[in-house]
Amino acid sequence: MKKQIINRFIFIIALAIFSFLVAVPSSWLGNNALSNKLSNLKITLGLDLAGGSELDYRIDLSDAIAQNSDDDPTNDVSLSSISESVRDALEARVNPAGVGEIIVKRSQVKDEEHIIIQMPPSASVDKAKRDAERDNRLEFFEEDPTKEAGERVKIASHLTTVTPWNWKNKINELTLDPGIFFVETDGRFKDEINDPVLADKLFLAGKNTFLNEIIETQTEPEYTVEDGNLIVKSFAKEVIGIVRVTDKKEEAREKYIPPSANARHILFAYPGARRAGEDVKYKNKEEAKEKATALLNQLKEEGTDNFAELAKEHSTESAAQETGGDLGDFEPGRMVQEFSDAVFGAEEPGLLPEVVESPFGFHVIEVLKLTPESEETVYEEKVFWEMLAWDKNELPWIETELGGRQLENAMVGYDEIGQPVVNLLFDKEGGDMFAELTGRVAAKTCNGGPCRLGIKVGGQWITTPTVREKIVGRTSIITGNFTFDSAKELADGLNLGAIDAPVILSGQTTITPELGHDQLAKSLKAGIYGFLTTMLFMIIIYRFAGVIAAFSLALYAGLFITILKIWPPSFGGPIVLTLAGIAGIVLSIGLAVDGNILIFERFKEEIKRGRSLPQAIDLGFERAWTAIRDSNLTTLLTCIILFSFGSSIIKGFAITLIVGTLLSMFTAITVSRNLLRFSLLFDWAQNLSLYGIKKEELAGNQKVGAKIRKRK
Repeated sequence: MKKQIINRFIFIIALAIFSFLVAVPSSWLGNNALSNKLSNLKITLGLDLAGGSELDYRIDLSDAIAQNSDDDPTNDVSLSSISESVRDALEARVNPAGVGEIIVKRSQVKDEEHIIIQMPPSASVDKAKRDAERDNRLEFFEEDPTKEAGERVKIASHLTTVTPWNWKNKINELTLDPGIFFVETDGRFKDEINDPVLADKLFLAGKNTFLNEIIETQTEPEYTVEDGNLIVKSFAKEVIGIVRVTDKKEEAREKYIPPSANARHILFAYPGARRAGEDVKYKNKEEAKEKATALLNQLKEEGTDNFAELAKEHSTESAAQETGGDLGDFEPGRMVQEFSDAVFGAEEPGLLPEVVESPFGFHVIEVLKLTPESEETVYEEKVFWEMLAWDKNELPWIETELGGRQLENAMVGYDEIGQPVVNLLFDKEGGDMFAELTGRVAAKTCNGGPCRLGIKVGGQWITTPTVREKIVGRTSIITGNFTFDSAKELADGLNLGAIDAPVILSGQTTITPELGHDQLAKSLKAGIYGFLTTMLFMIIIYRFAGVIAAFSLALYAGLFITILKIWPPSFGGPIVLTLAGIAGIVLSIGLAVDGNILIFERFKEEIKRGRSLPQAIDLGFERAWTAIRDSNLTTLLTCIILFSFGSSIIKGFAITLIVGTLLSMFTAITVSRNLLRFSLLFDWAQNLSLYGIKKEELAGNQKVGAKIRKRK
């Protein structure tokens, strides 16, 4: 028992030392590695104490207004309800744990609905922007083998009705569909167009005319270069489109003319060389090289006037009988690498002094002409065009009713090979819809094989798995090239859900603290004086027990500051301290003192009844525990309700009061009790006067019986 008491005392002292090191300013510890490391731990102050940043988002209610303006009154929606829903959704996104002291409130600017997000300095403005603007829509699609053919018929019908005069209206009307978009190009020379078939058709068409057929082509990728890094904004897409040529004109351009050469050769191939037959005249590599070297020496001595005749006689190239080995003009890269390097490496035309070996065999080469690279100004036609494009990847898909509304939960998991995936759990309605959807897809055939189920998040395709049989149950899996972080980000986004209307950032400002530096310093000074006064009161009333209570309160304060500094981000940290949070701390100090008072009063009563000091300590704590437990549990219950349903300011008050209440119970019950037990291991601690108890107050020293009042 004694060893257990000592071990608990050592634990409390170690905890006190740890909390002291973290809680005090790092400058108190001097200039060393420990203080430098601890200097990174700071209490995060809220908007009212330190100021921060403000984001102003305008809610785009145009779709809802248009819906309310149609002729059907049954589909009218409440704009106020949508705005409130958007506010709730944004708060859940930027302050998911509720401890960041981020204020999200509605505002009205003229006839526009706005959402104001106010953040303390600890919050990341960039992350808040990403979270607020992220599109978390979850959508399911089914592939249909007849859908693309029907869409092509629709596109063809648009082609027959479009004119230069209704072109703009068609663009505005059709691009409301997210799968249809408008492409406008600046001028292109013919060799700058990636699609040669489209290039031919564009240059044959007249100015301000439409191509008389549906065009299948590929859009150009969009990218930028930032700090030397290539940032891809959009990838190339396979599209079907209606194309209009808007302008044509000739422009001057500097045209690069690559180097070229004219050469002829005699090839000596052998069995095993590329494209050489087994009956080739030179029986092995050594013989081919020997014959080539001999012929080269002959040409060096006799000249190259009869090069063509020698090529017809000795070359193993089948075309040599007609060409005499003449290859005509060619550019670098047209010939095999070794041949090209030898020709373009020559300083001047003439017979190359060495036999050149390539995968085709051995070559004797005469360079007839070398033309260096150059640039010249030419006038060429440039064409300008526009395209109304349908994304081919969107054509086979039919949107279903299943989506984020039926999602109950999303979480990260792993497949059979350990690759991160996102597991989806639907509600009962979603499970039934998913079973019906997979059964419908499995019953169809697409392109001679099974059809696919498509999943989009935020309008972007995530996965398109094939479905071979009906899947019964409430679960589904999203696969992809996920890392754990990207899978968790997707799961978290799906759990937050989509918002009921888009938001558009309309302003960002810096806000000043509501409470100035001087007022904050005065408030902190008042809090410290009040805390010290409370400790002094406990010491005066309860003597040695009061000293232990004061130590417990000091440990309580140190632990509270430590928690404020080290609360991890994985639990929604840091806890941001505001005036409301300070109020919660002050109230929890009162609870800590109240617990000690209840314990010490019961402790004194048990001593006065004749109990020994160890017995009195145990009984005092046990009999005071029920009152402490009930009062603290009701406080915790109230705080949980406030945290669950209150605004961010109320949540800040609630979280600090929750932490303070739990710490007060720990310090009052565990710390004070074990310190009193440890002190009783020493004889001097047995003196009752140390606890403010006089001997005549003990049960054995009091007179028993009623006091009789004298008659007058």
